Amino acid sequence: MALAAPALTLGGCGDIDIDLTCDSDIVASAKAFQGAVDALVKVSGSLRSDIALACATIAKDLGQVDVPDVGMDGSAATDDTMTAACDLATAALDAQFTAGVKISLGIEGGGCAIAADLQLSCEASCSVDGSCSPGSVEVRCEPGDLSGSCSASCSGSCNVDTGSIECTGGCSGTCTGTCSGTCSTKDGQGNCVGKCEGSCTGKCSGTCEVVPPSVTCSGSCKGGCSVEVTLPKCEAELKPPACDIDVDCKGGCDAQGKFEAKCTAPKVTVFIEGTASANLKSTLEANLPHILVAVKKTGLVVEAAAYVAETGVSVATSALSVPACIAVVGADILTKFEAAVSASVSVSVSVSASASVGGQVGS
Repeated sequence: MALAAPALTLGGCGDIDIDLTCDSDIVASAKAFQGAVDALVKVSGSLRSDIALACATIAKDLGQVDVPDVGMDGSAATDDTMTAACDLATAALDAQFTAGVKISLGIEGGGCAIAADLQLSCEASCSVDGSCSPGSVEVRCEPGDLSGSCSASCSGSCNVDTGSIECTGGCSGTCTGTCSGTCSTKDGQGNCVGKCEGSCTGKCSGTCEVVPPSVTCSGSCKGGCSVEVTLPKCEAELKPPACDIDVDCKGGCDAQGKFEAKCTAPKVTVFIEGTASANLKSTLEANLPHILVAVKKTGLVVEAAAYVAETGVSVATSALSVPACIAVVGADILTKFEAAVSASVSVSVSVSASASVGGQVGS
């Protein structure tokens, strides 16, 4: 159904009727992209702040000088100061490794799930005639990416935010029991009480990659629950809906779901071999979680950010080409989309900065 404005009649050599209507599909696409731009600008700023503060703190704790001031919470950082802080942190870590220090990590919990409910609600507005239902998270998410509370048996991976789980398989956190590979720390009886590079049989604090058949999962099960999961989350993009909706509108909704992804930082336990700086373990355990969650989030948003920056301007231009649409979507829509270009560039800089530090410690 189109949004209509009164027809304009001009006198003179006959009457000329100019149809001043704004097509509903144009409005839906413009509003979906406007929501995406707002979310993109927000997430680009939060990523920059979090990464800059973590990098600056690591660099200072490891003795680097002339570390740029990024503010108490990182909010004073620019792309340049974030990059400079992360370069200094990377150099400090490299000096530790050159001196013979070896690091292994136990990573417990954490991760990102797209804002699927927000995306589905946005897509529902794309179907202006109401003929297309976007479906549900369970239907639109690939089984291997769907997670949630499992009240029965989990045959994929089980993630516990607190405590531990009986595990036979790969363990992302601390393995307390028998390690079939290399264990970073052992107790007096030879049992593993650290990071297991191999298969863990015993207690796992973190994520257990379940070896068949299954385990009873007290946390979040991903990739296979014997009953329907509750509080479902999708850790990757949703599959397309079963019915067709405007491609531009859907693109804006898809981007919103990724930019508004809910992420939790993992708990990181650092195991060190060799003579390291006194602050190395403490600063990594305090600051690496912020780097790792940023790496996860940038993995979700970087392509969507580039898409919004490239496609959004054409969506805005299309809306502005129809006079009746200007009053509906706002005359400043093009300026707003131009802001998305800068935000997209900032996200790409965040990707490089976080990857440089994360890669140094093998995360």
